[in-house]
Amino acid sequence: MLTPARAENVGMWRDYEESYRDALHDPEFLAWRELGAHRKARNIACVCRAIRPVSVIEIGCGTGAVLRILHAMKFARQYFCFDLSGSAVQFARNSCEAFAHHAIVGRADCLPFRNGAFTVAVLSHVIEHLRDPVSAVREAARIAQFVVVEVPTEKVLSNFIRTKLLRQPFSSIAGAGHVQFWSPSTIAAFLERGVGLKILTRHRDLLAANLASQTGNQSAVKQYLKRSMRGVLPGFIYSRVLTTHATFLCEKPGIPF
Repeated sequence: MLTPARAENVGMWRDYEESYRDALHDPEFLAWRELGAHRKARNIACVCRAIRPVSVIEIGCGTGAVLRILHAMKFARQYFCFDLSGSAVQFARNSCEAFAHHAIVGRADCLPFRNGAFTVAVLSHVIEHLRDPVSAVREAARIAQFVVVEVPTEKVLSNFIRTKLLRQPFSSIAGAGHVQFWSPSTIAAFLERGVGLKILTRHRDLLAANLASQTGNQSAVKQYLKRSMRGVLPGFIYSRVLTTHATFLCEKPGIPF
């Protein structure tokens, strides 16, 4: 008999797998993932400029688009795909066949790899979907020398107005399945104090360039307002008003977990 937690995990697995299997046949979904992957790959490369990765594993690889772009950038010598969805892993296996060493199905909080197996483990827009992000990040830190984490920073002024004053939920709950929400400062605190990592480098992606093409579900008015605000507000203020992406390169401390 399944415990409530186990039953919830099975339900999440079925929903995620079914959703991914259907989405992989949608050209618009694939084009959207490809477009976003270019930004994610650039952000990953940006925070990793001071290191020379030999091997990289993307935990939550989805379609493999980020790894394909990193490979084109000659980011590392070895590439590994890992995802909860079997359909996604099969798609990534096919699309990254020319260079990926392995594509494996599994859970982010229980990785089937030895300690220190990789140079870099990437969790790009993954942990905001997890009920237990601490375990996933600690597992990534166990199997890799460095961990790259990128999340949307959604606890900002615009969403404070939405959630506290207008009493509406975060739009990403229904739209993207997010269950964790951070501000630019609280995600850093989560990585350092919540997980126990040392942040080596950080990058703030303000999402201003090509905004219209990335946010097709937003109104033209909202897109215009965002572009206008980006033009007049300093980055550190803009990132506290509107959702941006925060990317971190981290390493584990000397004491093992």
